[in-house]
Amino acid sequence: MKLPYRQAVEAICRANRIMLAAHVNPDGDTLGCVLALTHALRILGKEVVPYSAHGVPDIYEWMPGASWVQTSGPPQDFDLAIICDAGAINRIGSAVAPLAESAPLLINIDHHVSDGLFGDVQLVDARAAATAELVYHLLRSLQAACHQHLLTTEVAVCLMTGIITDTGSFRFLNVTPLTFALAAHLQRLGADPAPIAEQVFENRSFAALQLMGLAITRMEVSPDGQIAWSAIGYEDFQRLGAVDADTEGIVSNLRSVKGVQLGILFREVKPGSVRISLRSREGCDVTKIARVFGGGGHKLASGCSVEGTLEDAVSKVVAEATRQVSPP
Repeated sequence: MKLPYRQAVEAICRANRIMLAAHVNPDGDTLGCVLALTHALRILGKEVVPYSAHGVPDIYEWMPGASWVQTSGPPQDFDLAIICDAGAINRIGSAVAPLAESAPLLINIDHHVSDGLFGDVQLVDARAAATAELVYHLLRSLQAACHQHLLTTEVAVCLMTGIITDTGSFRFLNVTPLTFALAAHLQRLGADPAPIAEQVFENRSFAALQLMGLAITRMEVSPDGQIAWSAIGYEDFQRLGAVDADTEGIVSNLRSVKGVQLGILFREVKPGSVRISLRSREGCDVTKIARVFGGGGHKLASGCSVEGTLEDAVSKVVAEATRQVSPP
């Protein structure tokens, strides 16, 4: 067992009260990791509380254990904090971060490396297609150390959701032979990828499809055809009765235009606050753009937030993207 995994196993075995945290605007990978660990650690008799500052989006409410997730809570005497797929501790939200920071020991499990490392124990590997791969290896190690079966069907479904989400159903360049081998094992444990992919990618609300159509009709493309972007305003969300989670997948459609290297989606979630999602093809590192505005993520998928008007956010981020992607 590699040292970080041995350290993580020892920390979990010693702890009695454990908090788990997902990143803000949670996706299937961060939620899959948090819920898989919650299931497994409860089998070991641990008292576990999973947190997600922004709750669980509708498209993930079917996941086993989703109803356990809390958005915040009073200070508690946790022995251990585990943060999954967050990149940086502030990415778990201001309501949850103090709970993690108050624990005497913190484990960071992630496949982001661009934002720097944090935590007392770091299970971080940028080669992993999803953080769920790292949680899988941790649970295998924990299972061997505790001599208890932890990779249940519920755990397998949660981890498969993380892998399917972060690989785009095994379509992205981050997929490796290990990803397929790991997914094959999860399928043997009862995690059928087909219904999971259907829930994640083909189970949209009417409002989500309306937002998709709105974003596509408003799409703009740079003169050289390398950057495509669209913007959804606060009034659009209000008029359609939509929420930010309903924009899931839109940015990938912007990137899918022939010749486009970078897709950008701007969402004015409230007046004066704009969230930005960036998706690129191989050869375009969007973390360089996101970091300019205090964000981060992966080379091909990153995000950030900008305070100010929607128009200003579009102007600033598109200008920076143009410098990065289409230099003079």
